[in-house]
Amino acid sequence: MKRNCGAMGLLFVLVTSWACLPGERSATDTIVDYLDAVRQADLDRLYCVSTGASRAAELGDSPEERRARFDAWFRAQEQLYLDGRDAGWIELDGEPIPLVRLFALGKGTYFDVGVVRSPTAGEMRVETRLRFGYTQLDLSALSPGTTFYLAGAPAGRVHSVRVPTGSREESLEVLDSIAVEWRLVRDEPADGCPGGWTVTSALPVEGSETTVTATWVF
Repeated sequence: MKRNCGAMGLLFVLVTSWACLPGERSATDTIVDYLDAVRQADLDRLYCVSTGASRAAELGDSPEERRARFDAWFRAQEQLYLDGRDAGWIELDGEPIPLVRLFALGKGTYFDVGVVRSPTAGEMRVETRLRFGYTQLDLSALSPGTTFYLAGAPAGRVHSVRVPTGSREESLEVLDSIAVEWRLVRDEPADGCPGGWTVTSALPVEGSETTVTATWVF
């Protein structure tokens, strides 16, 4: 049986928050809550931290209907990620879930919070710098037949490597770091959600990626 594993799941999570700008701690907490909800498929929490999900007329007339359609939307986003991963390319168009899954955010990728801007009183733009650490991966524990996935350049490219049964060397140009801008919006309490900062979108910052050649010997 083939086992699939996100390679960055072998790393540790590090979130660094500098308390130098008003609202930055709130921004960090909101992003971390979102990442944890995606990683754990905690749809109750994800519903409340996703901008406009509660009270969204297009999702239905009742909280129960809105939740059911939101859950279906989440499953569709997960499938988009899986289909893109297997095809070698994921379109990063602002929807956060495929980006979170591709970059293994909340599950292993190092990141820190940089610039926080507030274009309006109810909006924040948060830039994070992601650091991948692929060259430090120890793959010796993976058994033959295991497939692992790595993010390449340009952002959206996916490399897959299958652990061979015999000796082999594999070299790939993979992401070393990239900046991602998150858009956060303040929502009102609704549908059992407490209100507060929610995640609207996440996009790689154009031209921000750096790459490195990673080599593994099996």
